[in-house]
Amino acid sequence: MLQAWKNMHLEDHLIEDHDQIGPLMHIENSAYLDKETFERWYENPIDLPGRWYLQVVRELFKENRLVKESFVGLGRRLNLKDITCPVYLMAGETDDITTKEQVFAVEKYVGAPKNKIEKKLVPGSHLALFMGARTLHEAWPPIARWIAGQ
Repeated sequence: MLQAWKNMHLEDHLIEDHDQIGPLMHIENSAYLDKETFERWYENPIDLPGRWYLQVVRELFKENRLVKESFVGLGRRLNLKDITCPVYLMAGETDDITTKEQVFAVEKYVGAPKNKIEKKLVPGSHLALFMGARTLHEAWPPIARWIAGQ
């Protein structure tokens, strides 16, 4: 999977990840040069059992069982309508893993009242939603305030 993700944006990895070229392109950016923790996490994914991984891909992605109310977790059939608490849906503008349409479609399947569902589109990719400096600084503090107000 890691190689597949890298291949999605091959040009970024050919230049940015090159030990000599990448750092030179960002010589003025100390945050870029201090990316050891991210690389350690990114380059060492959890080694999941293949059979379990294939089951997850089949049931959640191919068969869409969660939306069809036929996904079983811990011996119990799960239903998104059971989610009645406030829901915050944040999507990345350039996310090519989980598109904004997919994220915002969740609104149709959860049981939360429409006035308790907040939707926000932010600049950035899939990983940037959770690890991007801009998103962490600009998007997450309002989410924390929204949660505190619920």
